[in-house]
Amino acid sequence: MTDFSDTYETDNGMTLPEGVHVFARKEALGNVAILEDSVTLHRLGTAEDFPEQAVAQAAIAVVEIDSDDPASLARLERLRAKRPSLPVIAGLQDAPVRTVRSLLRKGVSDVLELPFSSEELIAAIVDVSRDAKPSTPAVPTKLAPVVAVLGAAGGVGATTVATQLATMLSSRFGEGARTALIDLSLQSGDAGAYLDKRPRMTISHLFDAIDKIDDDLMRSVAVDCGDDLDLFAAPDDIDPIESASADAIARMIRETRKRYSAVVLDMPATLPNWAMPILLSADEVVLVGVGRIAALRHVKRKLSLLQMLGRERQNISVVLNRISGGLFKRSDVSQMEDLLGYDVAQTLEEDTQLVEEAQLQGVGVSTLQKRARLSRQIADLATSISAKIGKEY
Repeated sequence: MTDFSDTYETDNGMTLPEGVHVFARKEALGNVAILEDSVTLHRLGTAEDFPEQAVAQAAIAVVEIDSDDPASLARLERLRAKRPSLPVIAGLQDAPVRTVRSLLRKGVSDVLELPFSSEELIAAIVDVSRDAKPSTPAVPTKLAPVVAVLGAAGGVGATTVATQLATMLSSRFGEGARTALIDLSLQSGDAGAYLDKRPRMTISHLFDAIDKIDDDLMRSVAVDCGDDLDLFAAPDDIDPIESASADAIARMIRETRKRYSAVVLDMPATLPNWAMPILLSADEVVLVGVGRIAALRHVKRKLSLLQMLGRERQNISVVLNRISGGLFKRSDVSQMEDLLGYDVAQTLEEDTQLVEEAQLQGVGVSTLQKRARLSRQIADLATSISAKIGKEY
């Protein structure tokens, strides 16, 4: 990134730093086109991906945002995660004060009304460049894939699936691989109990030091659960779920991805605003429901939400949990798939005794009974998920 020492003058005598990239629709640019010799314009829709080369080269990013579109907000989160120190100026149309405040809390440097005015944009760019700290070019970091496990409703066993899946993933990524399980069910936080762990430190310690996260702090918070798995537990205190900072959560996930082979997120069943960008950007979403016809409406609702967020069908794995052993046939699965309009990736047999014993000992079900039907089913799910998320890693 430039240190802002190379600036040049606009026609009105003001100086602009080098490397300003503007990402907006044509109709949102206003009269900014007159600055085309001074800034780089990218005429993009509000949810279109930013060109990789432009993101890498930008010293300041000016971004049009549709505050009513989760995909547009998720795009901003991805940009902030990829370039945390990149100054960002947001452009919004008729944005409520609450939205503006939220963007500023997330680290956006300034917010302008749309369509852009060249005079206001120049002033904002100059102000931001004065405040920006010199930095060296970021070294590209290979990030681990993310699996978000989401319950179709409360009590469907999503945390059980998340913990059991996480215990089996590392072995699918080869020797030396290690998986991180992050408990984002901030108000319930059962992953620690299911793995029989009582951590001294939780992800709240990462939130409190979000600008100072290093290997030592990550090791202090990570809890070794065996099976090449580390747990990052939910906070002990119960705070309003919307009080969590979306920027802090995104940055914590990114820091975790730098250090592990795969990251599993145990998502809250009731989704706050900060969860939407995560569900959109995760490499795979595992949607857990109960294997009963009457319970499928919850699965359909969450599938509709994921579709609204723009999730690709091939990156959603529907898992039906607590299937009655011996009574469930392939024809039953086909009937449920017809009702859902989605394929069922895996069914999991109900084996309460095995699950409870595994949770009491804090181990995977396969550690206790490798040949049990449930153990084989979870192993099949882990193999399927790892094959999908491991293609590009």
